[in-house]
Amino acid sequence: MKTENHHPDVVRALIVDDEERARDLMEILLMRLPGVEVCGKAGSADEALEMVIQQVPDLVFLDVQMPEKNGFQLVDYFRKYLLNTTVVFVTAHAEFAISALKVAAFDYLLKPVMMEQLNETVLRFRVERLHRLQERKVDRLLELSDKHSTLKFNTRTGYLLVKPGEIIYCEADVNYTTLYLGKSNAEVVTLNLGKMEELLVPHSFYRISRSVLVNTIYLKKADRQKKKCLLVKGEDKFWLDIPLNHIRELEMFIDKSQ
Repeated sequence: MKTENHHPDVVRALIVDDEERARDLMEILLMRLPGVEVCGKAGSADEALEMVIQQVPDLVFLDVQMPEKNGFQLVDYFRKYLLNTTVVFVTAHAEFAISALKVAAFDYLLKPVMMEQLNETVLRFRVERLHRLQERKVDRLLELSDKHSTLKFNTRTGYLLVKPGEIIYCEADVNYTTLYLGKSNAEVVTLNLGKMEELLVPHSFYRISRSVLVNTIYLKKADRQKKKCLLVKGEDKFWLDIPLNHIRELEMFIDKSQ
């Protein structure tokens, strides 16, 4: 991962090409653009994959034709490892343009790369990134609003009013569900876990097993060897059993929700 945060206006670029001269020429062009930083240059797909994981660049300028693994294969690895980066294919062959679009590349550039086309690509990326940031801010506001909304659950003797953020986890109790609000604070509501999941998944809840639904904002640790996860709320700690495959899914769920 990146060792330090960079200014949001800076576009960090990684150049991937098996030809050293092509890498150097692209670096020269990118350095002429204001607010663009070349964070690395890779000569192979394997080297590029490692650098993307370490550097997390905003843009990857990727040569299509490379020995061993080509650019399209590298993009498959990005998807496999859920690496969030934007790819611009760079190729000397116009026929690759259609394939580039099919794999949802942000753009493609034909060699020799012209300064004007490169500048247009970077500008378009800046505009789209700004739109994404604005959308995330709106989504975050809606999410925070939802977290403060109060839910009403029927109990055996009446009803319970609770905010999603107060619930640490839920556990199935036959056709009922036990809500754990603290170490010594649990409430049984007359709703099964399936219905509870439908209500709470939009509020960062994830079902770690058939019988348990957890609030991921309290997740502190997952142990693959012990097959357990740790939830912490204040001084209260809860170790819960979780199958190994759900540990992996939980990690993906958290990454996508951020």
